[in-house]
Amino acid sequence: MRNDRPSPSGTGAPKREGRLAALDGLRLVAALLVVSYHYVGTTRSHLWERPNNQLFTHLYGLATYGSFGVQLFFVVSGFVICMSSWGRRLSDFLISRIVRLYPMYWVAVALSFTIVYLNRPTADSVQVILRVHSLSDLLLNFTMAQEAFGVPHVDWVYWTLWSELRFYLLFAVVVLIGVTYKRTLAFCALWLAATVLFGQLNIPLVNAVVQPAYSPYFIVGILLYLVHRFGSTWLLWGMIVGCLLVAQHQLLIDVRWTSNFISHPLSWVFAEFLVLGFVACVAAVALGWTSWARWRWLTVAGALTYPLYLLHQDIGVIFIRSMKGRIDPWPLLALTVGGMLVLAYLGHRLVERPFAPILKRGLRRGFDAIGRADSGVLQPKVVPDKESPPPPPPPPPPPVKRDPDPDPDPELISNSK
Repeated sequence: MRNDRPSPSGTGAPKREGRLAALDGLRLVAALLVVSYHYVGTTRSHLWERPNNQLFTHLYGLATYGSFGVQLFFVVSGFVICMSSWGRRLSDFLISRIVRLYPMYWVAVALSFTIVYLNRPTADSVQVILRVHSLSDLLLNFTMAQEAFGVPHVDWVYWTLWSELRFYLLFAVVVLIGVTYKRTLAFCALWLAATVLFGQLNIPLVNAVVQPAYSPYFIVGILLYLVHRFGSTWLLWGMIVGCLLVAQHQLLIDVRWTSNFISHPLSWVFAEFLVLGFVACVAAVALGWTSWARWRWLTVAGALTYPLYLLHQDIGVIFIRSMKGRIDPWPLLALTVGGMLVLAYLGHRLVERPFAPILKRGLRRGFDAIGRADSGVLQPKVVPDKESPPPPPPPPPPPVKRDPDPDPDPELISNSK
């Protein structure tokens, strides 16, 4: 165990973090696990002509555990958020999160709703679920906070975004006071303590803030980043083990719920080993064991992950239902996954890359204006009251008294005589 210590101030030596390509690869793995679960892993979707376990015998066994790819997402998110917020102002942190989440999300909400709406049930088609039934609910979905108001998601996979958003807002408190080693460690300890103390009270407000079901995974990601930045300590690894011990209980609950939902018994032991494997992969990144993985395609994979996650479920389900019977199941599955990857690439190139910089510049101008106003540089604009009479004009200047010419021209004096 390394005995590296952070600097006395807790900030560590200032340095610019390079992109960790292995994390991009892990994000794509998590997304593909979720995709496999929605296309193959659940029998309740009725996508195919026969049950999934008959058509995709071997893949089905793995795909039933694909929903646990969400846990990998949360661990990676904790790592990346802590890394990207280090040494940054709160305005920079908020701008980066808004720019990263919202442009592609807005397009996904509009596109998914349109496609589902146009493929509503008809006499000769299989039912397509239209979850949003009013314009108000649709508009609220564009905020990403619809779950807080009890409004259904346009696409059910968006539930994880609400969890991510609450994590960002919670960590923004650390960013506000300044991210340091000690403050980040204290934040993790307090969040874990709140998870243990209040997690089973079922108080809605507490659950909304603490997120006891998934907070251990975010905390593990943050702690692994501290390992990456400052080195291993017994304290960090001890807290990581404590988080995993707490998380395994919720995982047992998730395994039972998923087993009932898909009508297929899942093994808690296998799910636990799967989640521990996810944590081990992120730990390998934290320890620098994956620094050799610098392939360019990993960066591209990371860029595709978010659009793929947003777009794959309802759009992919509708495509499979419309094409089943015309194309054999395995080719249709490959075509659907490939098509979703292409759609994700188009979303990245046509939405995220061009519009994110525009949104970033606009937000930066807004936050800069707030800063100038608070510092007194930006003065309020005074608008005169139209109903009050105009102020009287200023008095004219007094006349200037001119003295006689003290030095008359001698030539003029001689001529006048």
